[in-house]
Amino acid sequence: MDSHFNESANQNAPISFFAQHLKYLPKDWIVQEDKRISPKCNARKFSLWDQIVSLLFCHLAGCDSLREIEDGLISAVGKLQHLAAKAMGRTTLAYANEHRSHETVQKLYFRLLQTYKNLFRGHLDQDYLHPVYALDSTTISVCLSRFRWAHYRRAKGGFKLHTILDEDIQLPVVMNMTDGKRADVKEAKAAIEALGNKEITVVMDRGYNDYALFMWLTR
Repeated sequence: MDSHFNESANQNAPISFFAQHLKYLPKDWIVQEDKRISPKCNARKFSLWDQIVSLLFCHLAGCDSLREIEDGLISAVGKLQHLAAKAMGRTTLAYANEHRSHETVQKLYFRLLQTYKNLFRGHLDQDYLHPVYALDSTTISVCLSRFRWAHYRRAKGGFKLHTILDEDIQLPVVMNMTDGKRADVKEAKAAIEALGNKEITVVMDRGYNDYALFMWLTR
């Protein structure tokens, strides 16, 4: 009996952990946002809340495919019902990801950032006169036949994420996406301007070694 109880508890532990995270999401706002955008994307059969739950499960469970997400959510149907969420099939999720704008997820992220950022502060402002940010980029490879806009090399697709990290809270505050050929130095100014704050300290590696950029930063 004890072994059966322990096995059951171990199986439910990851789902319970996932459910605890979902309680921090502004569900009422997500529902209202769903009502606003659903008629535009023809996605009334599945809710934005279900999509957000599926995407978060993908990251927390380390899923690498839509099938893994589908199988994982189906195994947790009972737990999801308590959160007023339902498991989405992989075809349904693929359709939602294609037709719902990424801007909705972006708005949700910054809403959560404003709500909880004080919990992550490391009091770095006590050591530095101005806020400290780290600027870097990463190239993400994709299949060129599926993502024809992501031109990178002759036979390879890819795009870049130019990211600015707030060093005090260790979370991104700017993420600009460009094609893979976009030079880091050329995108740096646009990313820094998105911060909307002139009194800052920016940390970057030597890939951004450009004296015109340095002159602009120190004006």
